[in-house]
Amino acid sequence: MNSLRTIIVTLVISAFFVVLCVQLFVIQVNDHQIYVDKAKRQQNKSQILKAKRGVIKDREGNVLAYSKDDISIYIDTRMKAARENIDTISSVFSKIFSKPKGYYKNLIENGSGNICLVKKASRREAILLNEFVNASIFRQEDFTRIYPYGRLASHILGFTNFESTGVSGIENQCEDYLTGIDGKLSLEKDGNGAIVSVDEEFSIPAIDGNDVYLTINKNYQGILEEELQQGFNDFNAETAVGIVMNPNTGEVLALANYPNFDPSNAGDFSDSFRRNRAISDIYEPGSTLKSIIMSILLEENLVKENEVIDTENGSYFIRNVKISDTHKYDKLTVREIFEHSSNIGMSKLVTRLKPNELYKYLRDFGLGQSTSLGLPGEVGGTLRKPNQYSAVSMPYLSFGYEIGVTPLQLITAFSALINGGKLLKPYMIDKILDKQGNTIFIGEKEEIRKVISQKTSEKIIDFMKGAVENGTGKAARLDNVYVGGKTGTSQRYLDGKYEKKNYNSSFVGFFPVENPQLICLILITNPKKKYYGGEVAAPIFKGIAERLLKADFNLVPQRQDIERNDIENQLFADLNNAPVNDQLIFLNVDEKENTENQTDKTLVNRMTMPNLLTKSKRDAIAMLSSLDLKYKIIGTGNVVSQSIEAGSAITDGTVLLIKCEPTNKIENLRLN
Repeated sequence: MNSLRTIIVTLVISAFFVVLCVQLFVIQVNDHQIYVDKAKRQQNKSQILKAKRGVIKDREGNVLAYSKDDISIYIDTRMKAARENIDTISSVFSKIFSKPKGYYKNLIENGSGNICLVKKASRREAILLNEFVNASIFRQEDFTRIYPYGRLASHILGFTNFESTGVSGIENQCEDYLTGIDGKLSLEKDGNGAIVSVDEEFSIPAIDGNDVYLTINKNYQGILEEELQQGFNDFNAETAVGIVMNPNTGEVLALANYPNFDPSNAGDFSDSFRRNRAISDIYEPGSTLKSIIMSILLEENLVKENEVIDTENGSYFIRNVKISDTHKYDKLTVREIFEHSSNIGMSKLVTRLKPNELYKYLRDFGLGQSTSLGLPGEVGGTLRKPNQYSAVSMPYLSFGYEIGVTPLQLITAFSALINGGKLLKPYMIDKILDKQGNTIFIGEKEEIRKVISQKTSEKIIDFMKGAVENGTGKAARLDNVYVGGKTGTSQRYLDGKYEKKNYNSSFVGFFPVENPQLICLILITNPKKKYYGGEVAAPIFKGIAERLLKADFNLVPQRQDIERNDIENQLFADLNNAPVNDQLIFLNVDEKENTENQTDKTLVNRMTMPNLLTKSKRDAIAMLSSLDLKYKIIGTGNVVSQSIEAGSAITDGTVLLIKCEPTNKIENLRLN
C-alpha cells in the first residue's frame, strides 16, 4: 500500500516536472523572442521630446512671440508606487503647487491610467519637485506660447491652439516654418518603473522651429495702435483700421485693428474682435478713390489742371439721379475739383474715359483682387465688369461707390500712385532663419506691373499735396514736413440700403511729399459726432505722423520750417502798397453786377488786367485761366482785393496776388 502510494506520488511529481520542463522549453526556446521583446518593452521606454516652436520677431529683432519651457507633470495610477504613496504624493504636490492636499488625493484615487497632476508648471516649480522621487511620476515638455507685449500686433501675430498649432495670423501663415520636429528620449527602467538610464544611442534630439522676422517695426506698431485707439474712443466708433507701409518696397511696417484681442487668451474674444478687418472687410472707399481716377485721367491726357469745369452750384442730375457736393461751387478747375473733392466735377470728368479703359486701370491698380499678402482671411474685394455697369456706374465709381476694396488693397494702390507708378506686392515677412542662423527665406520687393508713368505719379503727388495744403485734408498738415493725401467719406450699405447716419471715414496720407517714405491709411467705421474723413481720419493720421517723425528722426532727416502765413503776409504787404481801390471797402450787389459786365469786356483785351473784385474764387480762376498770368490766391470765398488794379497793362513775369474772404466778412465790410 505504501509502495503504491509512493509510486503514485513519484509519478505525479515526475509528470509535474515533465510539464514544467516542457513549459520552460516553450518559454525559453519556442517563445524566447516574444518574452525578450516583452521584457524590453517593460524595461525600455521612449519619451517624446517636444520641439520648441520658433520665435516671431520684428524687423529690429524684438521678440513678439515665443514659447516658454513649461512642464506638465503626470502620474501613472496603475503602478504600485502610486497606489501605496497617495498620501505622500498629495502632500508634496500640495506644498509646491499651493493647492489643497485633497485635490491631488482625489485625482489619484478616482483617476485611471495616466493622470495630469499639474498642467504647464514653470521650470522653477518643476525643479522644486526634483528631490521627490517616485517611480509613478513622470514629466512632459508642454510649451506655453507667450506674447510679451500683450495685445500689440495681435491681428498680425494671430494665435495658437492648445496643441500649439497656428490658428490665425503669422502663426498660421508660417506654421510649417515655426513648427519644429519632435525628438525621442530612450529610457531604461527597472521592474518598478523607475528610470535606470538614458540610452543615448537610440535617443533622437528635437529640432526647434525656425525664427520668423517680420517687416513690422514694433515702435511704429505701438504708435499706430495707441493713436488708432484714441481716435476710436474720441469718435465713439464701431471699428478702426490703420496700416503703415513703405510705398517704395511694399513692406508693411504696422497694421492694426480696434477693437483688438489678447492672443494669449484668444478664446475669450469673439470672432468680431479677432477678425483682421484690414484684409477681410470690404468697404466703398468714397472720395479716396478720386486719387486713382484722377491719375487715370492725367495718364490718358484727358484733363489739364487749370481747365475749368461747371460744377453746377453743388447739384447735378444724371438720368434723374442726383449727385451733390457738400460745398457748392459754380465752377472749379480740375485741380480744385480734386482738392475740394467735388463729386460733380469728378462725375463729369470720368465720362471722358471708356468703360473698358476705366475697368482695366482699376484692375491694374490691384482692385478687385487679393494682394497675396499671405495672411489667412484676405479677400479680393469687388470690381464689376463694364458689361454690368448701369448708366450711373461710372459717375458713382468716380467718387468711390459701386466698388468694394479692403484697406490693404487701397493702400497698395495708393503706393503705386506715389512710387513712380509701380504696383508692388505687399509683404510682411522679412526673413526666416533656422536656429543656426542660416537663411531659410528672405522677403524681397516684388513689382507686379507698371500702372502709370513717372510723370503722372509726380503730378498726382502734387495734387494730393494740394488736397492737404488747400483742400479737405488740412487737418493732416504737419509743421515741418509736407504731406500729401486724400480724404474719403462714404455711406455704408447695410441691409440692402445706404444708411444716412452710418459712414466710413477715411484718409490715406504720405510724407514727405518730395520723396515719399511712408504711407498710412486710416479707416474709421461709424464714427459719432463727426463723420467727414477730413474731420475724423485726417487728424488721426496727423497724430501718428507727428509721433513717427519724433520717434525716428532718420525717417525724414531734412525737416523744413514751413511758414504757411509767409505768402499771406507778403500778400497783405503788397496789397497795402498797391494802388487804392475804393471797391475794397464799398461792395454791394449793384457794383457786383456792373463789375461782371466790365470784366467780360476787359477779357477781350488779353493784355489788360480784368476786374476780379466781388468775383468768387472759382470765377476769378476761370477768368485768369485765359491769360498767361501767374497768380497766388489767399483765402476762400469772394475776391476782396487784387494787387494789380483793373485796367492795368499786363507785363511778362507779373504775379497777381489776390485775397478772398467768405461772404459774411464782406457783409461786415459793408456795415463798417
